[in-house]
Amino acid sequence: MVDDLEPLARFLHQALRAYHRGEALAQLAASCELRLLDKWLGRHPLDPAIATRALLDQGLACLAERNRDAAHLLRRRFAENAHVANVARELSYSTRTLHNRQAQALMALAQATAEVVAHGSFAQQQALDRLPPPSYSQLFGVEHAMATLCSLLWAQNEPWMVALQGMGGIGKTALARAAVEEAVRAGRFRRVIWVAAQQQAFAWERVLATGEPVLTHQALLDKVAQELAMPSLGGLAVNEAEHAVRAALSSEPTLLVVDNLETADDVRALVQGLDRLARPAKVLLTSRYRLQAHDRIYPLNLHQLERRDALAFIRHHAWERGIAVVQTAAEADLERIADVTDGHPLAIKLVLGQMRVLSLGQVLDDLKAVREMDHEFYRFIFRYAWDRLSSLARWLLCHIPLISIHGVTKGDLLQVTNLPDNERVNRALCELGDLSLFDVAHTPDGEVMYSIHRLTEYFV
Repeated sequence: MVDDLEPLARFLHQALRAYHRGEALAQLAASCELRLLDKWLGRHPLDPAIATRALLDQGLACLAERNRDAAHLLRRRFAENAHVANVARELSYSTRTLHNRQAQALMALAQATAEVVAHGSFAQQQALDRLPPPSYSQLFGVEHAMATLCSLLWAQNEPWMVALQGMGGIGKTALARAAVEEAVRAGRFRRVIWVAAQQQAFAWERVLATGEPVLTHQALLDKVAQELAMPSLGGLAVNEAEHAVRAALSSEPTLLVVDNLETADDVRALVQGLDRLARPAKVLLTSRYRLQAHDRIYPLNLHQLERRDALAFIRHHAWERGIAVVQTAAEADLERIADVTDGHPLAIKLVLGQMRVLSLGQVLDDLKAVREMDHEFYRFIFRYAWDRLSSLARWLLCHIPLISIHGVTKGDLLQVTNLPDNERVNRALCELGDLSLFDVAHTPDGEVMYSIHRLTEYFV
């Protein structure tokens, strides 16, 4: 708690007056010497203007829980930039009374803001409680992706839908959860709805069914309505149910997360339905299926760990799980793990776990040979995508490793496969890209290059 609230109230008054002027808000935060603000900015290393505005929003939300009129007055005067005469008339105050009530509201806001920094708000904790438990103690190699995802979630306008996409086991859910937690703690969202579409998970070296039914658009509406404690949508037409859910989502800053969307019965139809629920709610999707074909979605691709990050992850995971044989392994052995797994986090965990009872050489040979013990692992990562490929797309995928794992041109691929350059081939290439089975890059001169992950090479 803050002993003297007056300096904080003065700062908050200045910050509210600069609420819509980012540069002025950042300068104000930089020149402020309040320890409370330093603590807040240190906890949320975002743009100072964004972090300061988040502090104002959380303070106002906390104030509204105990003094609705005071919070409304400050929001109307500053966040909504209403003229003092208009606010006085709305509240049936004289101008003098309004200024007195404003001064009292600012002191109450200072008290509420101090409590937010010290303990967090009740609404914030409620939002955090809706997140799944973290499956990680530390993330590696995601700094750039994390910064990009946070900035997309912070945007108060487009894009309303963001898709975090990549091959199975690459860490999409972990990154999504970390970014959502950061956004909630910084005050961007007061409410989070997390819907898991996942029907299977890889654990104990086996594919385990989650018991969840296929996620349809109607099922999603029902789940969201349940999370929002809305009346049952039974008996409503789809457009009526959408209208009711959209209105509820718009009542306060909300983030809707749909995790593992590739298990949906009809991905395209579900995405179109989500688009109708967005604005002003934000939607975050994670999927193995690449969704950039939908023009309303901002796609963010998650790739394998770079060599340095893969080695750091190997050391950390071995220490965290008490795998002594890895902790004492030579650097060359750790590099072999990084090479064979090509920086794939789930593959690294599989290798390290099996090294408790098997030699490193046998584990790596098994991974490359796709022997019986690893069929489940490859089924989890690739089978869903493989089963949905056309025969021509499978044919192309199986020929890429025959040319070069480092990347091939379309001309090289057509030459090796003896296929014509036609629309059917182009559609097959799009299939492979959409299902995250290969990566597409462009050379400096604009030529397209196709490449596959090392694990994909072993699989095919």
